[in-house]
Amino acid sequence: MSNLDRIVFLLVPLASVLACSQQNAKDTGQPYVPPTWDEDAPAIDCAYGTPDAPMLDAVLEDAGLTLEEVGYSDTDWSYASYASVLDDPFRLSWFYTYQFTPLTYPCLGGQVAWDLDYAAATPHPVASALGQAMALLDVETTSQPLDPRETQQDLVDLSSLPQDLAEALAPILVAMDLVAQARDELAAGIDVDLESLVDYGNGGVILDYYVEPDLSDDDIQDWVLSANGPRLLYEPARILAFALEEADLARFAGTDAVLDELSSLGRIVVAGPQHDEPGEMDDVAFYLDLGGDDSYVYPAGASSESLPVSVHVDLGGDDSYGYIQEDDGSDALLPSDSEGRYSGDDYYGEFSLSRVGRQGSGRAGVGILMDLGKGDDLYQSLRMSQGWAHLGVGLLYDDGGDDIYLAEEGAQGGASMGIGIFMDASGDDIHNTFVNSQGFAYVQAVGIAWDGGGNDTWYANPGKAEDGGTVVYYSPQLPGSANSSMCQGSGFGMRWDSEYTYLSGGVGILRDASGDDTYTAGLFAQGSGYWQSVGLLLDGQGSDTYDAYYYVQGGAAHYSAGVLLDDGPGDDRFNTIMEPNYMQIGAGHDFSVGVLVNEQGDDTYVYGGLAGGASNCEGIGIFVDNDGQDVYQVSSSYSTGLGNHSSECIDTTRVNVDAIGLFMDSGGDEDSYDWPDEDGHPQPGNDSSFGYAWSGEETEKGGAVDGDGETGVHAGGELP
Repeated sequence: MSNLDRIVFLLVPLASVLACSQQNAKDTGQPYVPPTWDEDAPAIDCAYGTPDAPMLDAVLEDAGLTLEEVGYSDTDWSYASYASVLDDPFRLSWFYTYQFTPLTYPCLGGQVAWDLDYAAATPHPVASALGQAMALLDVETTSQPLDPRETQQDLVDLSSLPQDLAEALAPILVAMDLVAQARDELAAGIDVDLESLVDYGNGGVILDYYVEPDLSDDDIQDWVLSANGPRLLYEPARILAFALEEADLARFAGTDAVLDELSSLGRIVVAGPQHDEPGEMDDVAFYLDLGGDDSYVYPAGASSESLPVSVHVDLGGDDSYGYIQEDDGSDALLPSDSEGRYSGDDYYGEFSLSRVGRQGSGRAGVGILMDLGKGDDLYQSLRMSQGWAHLGVGLLYDDGGDDIYLAEEGAQGGASMGIGIFMDASGDDIHNTFVNSQGFAYVQAVGIAWDGGGNDTWYANPGKAEDGGTVVYYSPQLPGSANSSMCQGSGFGMRWDSEYTYLSGGVGILRDASGDDTYTAGLFAQGSGYWQSVGLLLDGQGSDTYDAYYYVQGGAAHYSAGVLLDDGPGDDRFNTIMEPNYMQIGAGHDFSVGVLVNEQGDDTYVYGGLAGGASNCEGIGIFVDNDGQDVYQVSSSYSTGLGNHSSECIDTTRVNVDAIGLFMDSGGDEDSYDWPDEDGHPQPGNDSSFGYAWSGEETEKGGAVDGDGETGVHAGGELP
């Protein structure tokens, strides 16, 4: 099987079935057809290195490479400093396919963007997106959705509700019970106290004094990967999401009905269409609000030790989701909850110690929040919220409106050993956080943040005071002056040298389909990876602004991949507000791949060293701008089509592996290069080649071309 055939095979969704009509035969006169999963997106036609790609041929010639030499091999990997620990069972099955043929990463990103956009347009967007996340983790859905005609619930008496509403809720409650049964099996399969697993259960990715489970333990690792681990919850969670969407609860908006009953799962609540402020509530398994401008301070749609599954659905209004605040907070930090904040030290600031997940949080369970009615909503929480999962599934879906999402850590589509999904269909939204959020994935996880449209703000506090930031989270690269973000499409794995524990990371995805969007972060963000993980920032149409410091914008470190694709028309700006540092705009360090592909527009790129298609320590950096009259403001010639081993790794056998930097600007437009007055690197210019091998080593392969013609590398591919 060829590399391209393998890519297409891997990107075809694992559980593609035809969607069928679910209307009752009594209404249509046709035979009743039970519900099935929505059809998955077909595979895009994404080839690379076609015979007619003169720009690619030119950059390969400039670098002294053939197409087949752009990538890694098993032999190359054997030269890595950590070669003996890279073959761990947590590594995603498809990871090496792309790492060894890195020019196909835009195909992966394009397929993921297409899959998520397609899923969002189905009748069951959350269930469909969850199916895509499961496929990325090699978890196949083997069952079908619940058939409403064959489900009867006995958890709670619904007879006081209107009959059609009661009938709509029945399959949802049955699906919730399936999740609860799966959580019981999960808890029985691990010798860890369930309370610790939930309260501190983040695997060490979120700062705590105490974490569970201990991932240095071989038995724990086996459990995480087994059929009795968190994977037990994925399929029941998808069945539940489908049941919620199939019920079409929005049709009941404005209905005058109430219910408050205790079931074996917890409280089952239906609130009427008035403006509600229910206050603090304990163990709410299901909450349906039928309308009004509501204010919630209980952990809406969040699983807990006593709640294996929690669902919150609001059918309209401008709603507020928050918590009981213990202080006034500050300009940068949200008010604390009852857990308070860390006092700070030489490395960290006063980060939150909250142990309460909220607003679509699945910790050793499943948590779902759906806000419908396109209101202008406010979401505030501290940690592990707004589409966060650890050892479970956390989902937040908002169907539109100009919404505000505020959190600090582990939020807005993030996960650790689980699946966290954040979806907002439309509106000019604000997303604020600090770390491990906005499409973040830790070990054995998929974190997805998807936004369908609007002029959105994605802000991960960068830290530097001159950029309006506040330093809270330690950064080894810029200690004391910036935050490590791990946001906006970031994958993260475990490299724990002291315990000799090395676990590959997952895949973190941020997809914003359209709009003039603004992205701000510190370090490791905007399409970034660390330790055998993948981070994808996938932006669609619009004129976008990207600002960040280090290991960002298609910048990756330590055997990982970071990819930024901007696949629509728009005049984009990179680092025109904040001063950039290193490893960005398509740069790979230490056997990592960094890719940036921008399809169209008159774009402005500002960058320093190790950027613009640059390699470091056997890394691979790829930069492609396919069209437009572009401006490059470059402060260091240690960049731009740069093959570079670096002094930190040149005196070892690893230099047998090529360090590859490729830069292509196509379209034939008159581009502008503001280049430093330094010796060495050839001066960039229009219609020229200017790649560079920094130390002159034979295995430093730098290629750079500006001209007109097909590059053979695009942000995605042809849609079917």
